[in-house]
Amino acid sequence: MPRASTWFLGAAMSGDCLAAGGPAVALSIILPAHNCQGHLADSVSFLQRGLAAGEAEVVIVENDSVDGTWPLARYLEGSTHGIPIRAIQSGKGLGRAYVAGIAAARCRHVLLTADDLPFGLSDIRAWRQQSVADLVLGSKAHPDWVVDRTLVRQAMSLVFRALRLVVLGMRVRDCQGTPFARREWLQDLAPHLREGGYLSSTEIVYAAQRQGLTIVEVPVELRPSFSGTRIHVDDIVSMAVGLGRLRGAGSRLDRPCVPAMPTDSVA
Repeated sequence: MPRASTWFLGAAMSGDCLAAGGPAVALSIILPAHNCQGHLADSVSFLQRGLAAGEAEVVIVENDSVDGTWPLARYLEGSTHGIPIRAIQSGKGLGRAYVAGIAAARCRHVLLTADDLPFGLSDIRAWRQQSVADLVLGSKAHPDWVVDRTLVRQAMSLVFRALRLVVLGMRVRDCQGTPFARREWLQDLAPHLREGGYLSSTEIVYAAQRQGLTIVEVPVELRPSFSGTRIHVDDIVSMAVGLGRLRGAGSRLDRPCVPAMPTDSVA
């Protein structure tokens, strides 16, 4: 397939402005937020303390919360300390939040993460070292990642990996990590994404694989405060069904690619 359309090449060379006359920034951090009133402010504060002004923006995507997440997100949007914060809403589900956040992103690169920032800033630090990859994944399966995992968790992860290999031919070891990609590529892809739940990041990785993009997994460090998600045996069945659905609809993900460019320099 063609590596890039003329429009994408032009967009990629046009710079990374937040808005007309706004500061140039490197990374749009998409923060899906669902019923996370208890820790959303801590996550935003963590990013504001750890990243320099002008280095990134945060897009909070509240999706169908029943607690005070949306009012809190609007309050945080008014913060004037460090990196800019914006708050938007989407339909319920991680995938829908990702799509809305991708559409709202204004920076040259986009990070899709979670509201509790499971890897802190370790994935961002590792991403900065990758200058040529089209898609970078903060990966829990990387041999250098820092965390102790239970045997049950390791076994379930191996089952998921085997299912992805058999059903989709995917050799990426962790599709549930944190993806970094160029905004133009993600915004071109977003209208074709259909997965609304936990397979949403797998769908993005599968699209990159089908398009022949370079995919690199980088090591991450789990935050001490992160408790992790629970995996049940039923999840294996759901994963298999979802992967079959992706395989059957894979052709819609064959879109033009945006070539990799070096990550933005940050002070």
